[in-house]
Order: sequence, then structure tokens, then C-alpha cells
Amino acid sequence: MSGFKTTLIDCQKCGRRIMVRAADAERGSIACSHVGCGAINRLQMPFHYDENIVKGLPGFGLLTYMGNPNTTYSLRFGNNSIGTADSCAVQVDRFVHNGRCFISRRHCTLTVTFDKWTGQLRYQLQDGAPDSLSQMIQYSLNGTLLDGTRLQKTEMIDVCNGGIITLGGLDRFQLTHYSIAPAMLDTYKVELDFNPDRTQ
Repeated sequence: MSGFKTTLIDCQKCGRRIMVRAADAERGSIACSHVGCGAINRLQMPFHYDENIVKGLPGFGLLTYMGNPNTTYSLRFGNNSIGTADSCAVQVDRFVHNGRCFISRRHCTLTVTFDKWTGQLRYQLQDGAPDSLSQMIQYSLNGTLLDGTRLQKTEMIDVCNGGIITLGGLDRFQLTHYSIAPAMLDTYKVELDFNPDRTQ
């Protein structure tokens, strides 16, 4: 571990200061040298995952229409505008109830990003979608609900795996996250410098 500087940490058991050397940091642990303690302190090597992992993913999640489980819509990385308009990234069918469709042309936006700390995709929902010309958010006419709770016009909410998104109060879609396999994640792990303030 080139360039490592000897540093002091607080023992997790006795609270007294102990010196961490390069060999300890490489090993990932240090025994407290104080009489009567001897506790093993695990040294956490902080890391994150390289965001380039998303370039090799076969998919980014799925929306399943709960009125017909055979009707599914694939998501893409980034902003997914959802509605009945041709210009939407996710163009859903015009589901008709008593002669009316309650889904707006550009109803809501589901944004898929990569969380470099957890190594998983993150899904965030907001009502409305940017207008293709002005880029101003146009909100839906009949609202967007997540797990039965109506979204406020300006909020963006995380959607868990299996979360139910309701468009217009009637048409429900279940979100299925795409989960990145641990073996693939390991190949994109980026070790950061040892941080003496982080112990387990």
C-alpha cells in the first residue's frame, strides 16, 4: 500500500488510541495493544463501484400492467417519460374505462440511475414529464400514485422493487428492478484510500 501514512484510530472496545501501520491496513484489522483489551478492530476499506458497469447491462427494469400480466414495458437508463404519446420513452397503451383513458399523453417520469455505493440501480418517480419543446415539466391531469399514495407535483420518490405505480387513479403497473449480480459487481469495485475514521 504505497504512500500509506501511519495513523491513529480509537479502539472500538476500550476507546483508547492505537496506531495503524500499512501492514495493518493491508490486513484489514488491528489488535488493540493496550493491557487488558486486545480487541480486534476491523479496518474498513471504503470502495465504490465504477459507473461504467451500466454499459454492459442487458436491461434496466420492467413495468408490468396489472390488468394483464402479459403486457410489459422495458425501461432504459436515465429518464423514462411514461404516457400514451409517441414521444414517450415508455409508450403505454390507451387503457379505456367507461369510454375514457385516464393516462395523460406525458403522464410521469421514472428515472433510472446507478448508485455507485450500493452497486444497484435506483428508480425515482415523479408526476409529469418534460415537454419535448420547452423542457418544462407538464403534470398529469389525473395524478400519479405510488403504493396507493398520491405524489405531490414537485416530489421525486424512490420506488422499491415490486412497487405499484398507478396512473390516473385506475391503471396499475408493478415495477421490477434489474438486479446486478454480485460476481459482475466485484469486477467493477474501485478501492479508495484507507480512511482512519471508518472502522467496523
